Amino acid sequence: MTAPLLSVEGLRLAFGTGEDAIEALRGVDISIGPGECLGLVGESGSGKSLTAFTTMGLLPTQSQVVAGRVMFAGQDLLQKSERELEQLRGNDLSMIFQEPMTALNPVMHVGEQIAAPLRRHLGLSRKAARTRAIEQLDLVGIPDPHARVDNFPHEMSGGMRQRTMIAMALACDPKLLIADEPTTALDTTIQAQIIELLNGLRRELGLSILIITHDLGVIAEMADRVAVMYGGRVVEESPVDKLFDEPLHPYSKGLLRSTPDIDMPVARRLATISGAVPHVTELPSGCTFHPRCPDRLEICSKEAPEEKCVGAGRRVACWARDVS
Repeated sequence: MTAPLLSVEGLRLAFGTGEDAIEALRGVDISIGPGECLGLVGESGSGKSLTAFTTMGLLPTQSQVVAGRVMFAGQDLLQKSERELEQLRGNDLSMIFQEPMTALNPVMHVGEQIAAPLRRHLGLSRKAARTRAIEQLDLVGIPDPHARVDNFPHEMSGGMRQRTMIAMALACDPKLLIADEPTTALDTTIQAQIIELLNGLRRELGLSILIITHDLGVIAEMADRVAVMYGGRVVEESPVDKLFDEPLHPYSKGLLRSTPDIDMPVARRLATISGAVPHVTELPSGCTFHPRCPDRLEICSKEAPEEKCVGAGRRVACWARDVS
């Protein structure tokens, strides 16, 4: 069996210290193999982006990792110094952030922004980095890249800015790309183009991808496996087809029921999950989903279920599943 490129093991992250510490990540376990795409899904506040930022060593203010490992290509990133992490970020490990308009520097040409990691990590000259930047813009399908390389971000459409972010993230041929909501705020046509682009680049470059989204349609188009997060932990992990055919966790079932279906009658209302994701300071005892769960048992409010293997490549943390 091929060793995973990335393995997050028992990751716990807390805000504050001592008795006042509040755990936001509560034992996250995920892994991604070479050339594989893992989808991380859940509502806002489930811990998806926080997991990604912690993996990159970009810890929020006043937070600290209290347990776990983040193994990347055989190295524990949590043991790396900031200087060592800076050498990895943008080089072997890269990320596309949610909002390209805020992630891109508004007063720098996009070509300069793509060239920066090339000069820093690969030592290219200014001229060679500019040439490579043009090649990267062409790679991600931006028309007339020789002219666009001198554009400012505000001179580009939302779809072009997202493509530019992808070009920048892939400039140094990373092994792993983390894509945080890469299709958010884009119209349906542009979303489809970005998904097609990422899938094509993955095949062409042999990329591993961690894609973070609340959109199960994106997961269906891109991911090999999916990990469902709620309350700062993974509650279900499954091959994508198995999750869509037979979700095991009540939260996964709720997410799927609330996803629009092209075959759905126009007059039918979408199902919803009652309640809302609790704030990290107000997580309930036991299983954090139990106040919203239609299948809850008495034990659910008292004790958090452990993740259990329930078949090839499938894990679930649910008391109701244990007795079903």
